[in-house]
Amino acid sequence: MAKIPKEQSEEMKRRILNAAAKSFLEKGFTNTTVRSITTKMEISIGTFNSHFRTKEDVLCELVAFVLDQQFSTSERLIAGKTDDKLLLYAVETVLQLHIVEMDENLRDLYSAAYSMPKTSALIQQKATGKMEYIFREYLPGLETKDFYILEIATGGIMRGFMTVPCSIWFTMEQKTEAFLKNAFRLYDVPPEKIREAVDFVKQFDFDRIAKETLSGILQYLDADGE
Repeated sequence: MAKIPKEQSEEMKRRILNAAAKSFLEKGFTNTTVRSITTKMEISIGTFNSHFRTKEDVLCELVAFVLDQQFSTSERLIAGKTDDKLLLYAVETVLQLHIVEMDENLRDLYSAAYSMPKTSALIQQKATGKMEYIFREYLPGLETKDFYILEIATGGIMRGFMTVPCSIWFTMEQKTEAFLKNAFRLYDVPPEKIREAVDFVKQFDFDRIAKETLSGILQYLDADGE
């Protein structure tokens, strides 16, 4: 059997990733199947499996990209306002909570990312170094493995808050404040610093920023898609 040229193989992988990502956004991760992706693309299951074994493998690549986008957006938001890494983390996590609240398919997508073995492990691996960098001054005696354990706990808190929709009993303002307070207490952040972070994020229009961030992701998919 002739070997498929590398460029052609990479192009097919991009097409599958983009088609799957759009389906996740349109129907949710749970309601998207490998069969529905391949049928829409008019490719075989074998072609899909030559690049991704499961739809979770696709989600892993998408999660890595989305997390990078969230971080880049948050860096731009605080540029010229502060260089406090704790406040950067506060902005990034509050942005994520707002993105999830935009649409139930997004809630399903993020919930899956924080729940499934490969994607949750990816998030923990990407976040551990960041958490150590941010919170070491509050927990100077800990090692990297300790921050890894704390990140597992932080991810559990994030997943819990993401999966519960906002309501008149649990507004977005209450959700973001509760998340920051509970997450920061894990890292022994002083109460006055927690209050500073809670107050700092209030200056941003996260509803607008979340929509713009999602729009940027969709534009990226369209640019590299079919």
